[in-house]
Amino acid sequence: MASKTLVSVEQYLKSRFDGPEPDYLDGEIVERHLGSKPHSKVQKRLLLFFEALRKSSQCDAYPELTLRLSPTRYRVADVAVLTAESPEENYPTRPPFIVAEVVSEDDRQVEILNKLAEYHAWGVTHVWSVDPWTLKLFVYDDSGYHEVPAYELPEFGVTLNAAEIFADHTAQQ
Repeated sequence: MASKTLVSVEQYLKSRFDGPEPDYLDGEIVERHLGSKPHSKVQKRLLLFFEALRKSSQCDAYPELTLRLSPTRYRVADVAVLTAESPEENYPTRPPFIVAEVVSEDDRQVEILNKLAEYHAWGVTHVWSVDPWTLKLFVYDDSGYHEVPAYELPEFGVTLNAAEIFADHTAQQ
């Protein structure tokens, strides 16, 4: 078995990477899969949805935001939604209001579930997974990981359904 090369947090934060920013988990740099066009379209739709809500809801959405879950664990969220109460930090140390992970073609289910569980345990209020390959929506909450027909945000009185997220996917799949 090959040994893993561990790097310091400082090295990770100073490094530049080809491709998507990797996660940093207890000294190990963990590669994330490249987003394809279906991945990017979903990410764009989510960002546009939250941009429309920004003024009325006092929240702001960020793509590919590096989150500091602990001193030795950094995760890069496909979309992270922070509220007005979130402190100004380059790498947020408090859980975002929402984290949405968009499934990439090469993602492994076990890795996605581990990441979503970690966000939930950290205290993220809404943990979402969007699968552009199956055109399905999932949440990770106190009852675990399960499919939903839409994302409910009762705090803002809004719903985001699959048809809105996947509006231009069905013609190309």
